Amino acid sequence: MNNSRERIIERIRAGLRTTRPFLDTESARAPHTPPPFVHPVTHDDLAQQFAAELTKLQAYPHFCADDEAALEVIADVLQQHQAREVIAWDFERINLPGLAELLQQRGVTCLDGQVAGVSEQRAALLQAHERAPVCISGVDVAIAESATLVIHSGAGRPRMASLLAPVFIAVVRRDQFVRGLGEAIERIKQTYGDVFADASALTLITGPSRTADIELTLTLGVHGPREVHTIII
Repeated sequence: MNNSRERIIERIRAGLRTTRPFLDTESARAPHTPPPFVHPVTHDDLAQQFAAELTKLQAYPHFCADDEAALEVIADVLQQHQAREVIAWDFERINLPGLAELLQQRGVTCLDGQVAGVSEQRAALLQAHERAPVCISGVDVAIAESATLVIHSGAGRPRMASLLAPVFIAVVRRDQFVRGLGEAIERIKQTYGDVFADASALTLITGPSRTADIELTLTLGVHGPREVHTIII
């Protein structure tokens, strides 16, 4: 080891010896669970707060009085994008009666989002799913203060149904709104138990996919959907 490298490493060690007691104290002081919320209340209605934040993210909230109105909005989005295929959760997990019939009436094929088998089979299935312009799923929780959708993946709830297609439609019931991340995590734990140990993924979606280069040029839809519609019933 040369002298310059030794001096650098010794400085790092000296710094760690100096800061270690402080770090240990601060880490012990930090809460082990996130706070129930972070930002102040801006709306009495959590759904309205969610919609206001979602609009800031260049995404689209749709308030629907009932299931029939929700289906009409979905039909409009499908028509707008000339969708003949969609990637979706199992219909009973989306919790929107009539969705399967709507897709059938419009001649839309529903892909299940499952990509399994050997590499050649997986590649062929993935390529087939890439043709779908729209994906549809339910959610587990919707966080009002950040307009974040929290989705637990599992059987009948493929991750691909919220990530792959350029357009994402999420169906949210009013009783699924919480104010902040802490409340969302607690609700997920109550529903699924130790989700972080047992689940393959917990997805948090806040608006469309956003990617910026070193010059801060923003592009939507590079690493996920570029258009997000939230159906609020």
